[in-house]
Amino acid sequence: MEKKIIVIFNIMIFLTTTCSIDGNANCKEDFEITDIIGDTNLGLLDIESAWFYEKQDEPEYLFTALKIKDLKESFNAVFSIRWMYNNEEYVSGLDTFFYREKVFRCGLPQRASYRQWKNMPECEGNLDLEKGIITWRILKSNIGNPVKGDIITKTRANAVPGFPISFLYFFTGRDYRDFAPDKFGEYGLNYIIQY
Repeated sequence: MEKKIIVIFNIMIFLTTTCSIDGNANCKEDFEITDIIGDTNLGLLDIESAWFYEKQDEPEYLFTALKIKDLKESFNAVFSIRWMYNNEEYVSGLDTFFYREKVFRCGLPQRASYRQWKNMPECEGNLDLEKGIITWRILKSNIGNPVKGDIITKTRANAVPGFPISFLYFFTGRDYRDFAPDKFGEYGLNYIIQY
């Protein structure tokens, strides 16, 4: 009995230490968005989960995170998390390339052209290839200035191949994209702004 208590105590200490080091980014258990693993043929685009979080010492920022099964930095793809706030749609997005530097963007989504995408505000971000997690650090002023108690709704995540993989769909009929939740019109859980 004493050994069980010691083991449980040690596990709790480890998890508490790990979570405080990571700032709760990599150890959150109640994800707003979850997905079925293996629902796309490309592990490079296979979404596992996505979530929102904040840090008490950085109340002016909202963080979004996306976990991919087999994340690679030099694969042409677009990764994004979308949500609604105050009747506006917002997005945190990342294009990864073979040949160009990656740029993290956030704000009102721009559609249809690369030029419009480039007009979205840049934000800080991180690719943790070991854990398969993409993290965005977003100024709240770029996403409608949500304040404590406000609710983010209609949460979704996307992982879509870029050129040339995107054109394989047209020739082979295989859809390598991954969406979470999978069904159009379904959404993840809401997130309540903490700070």
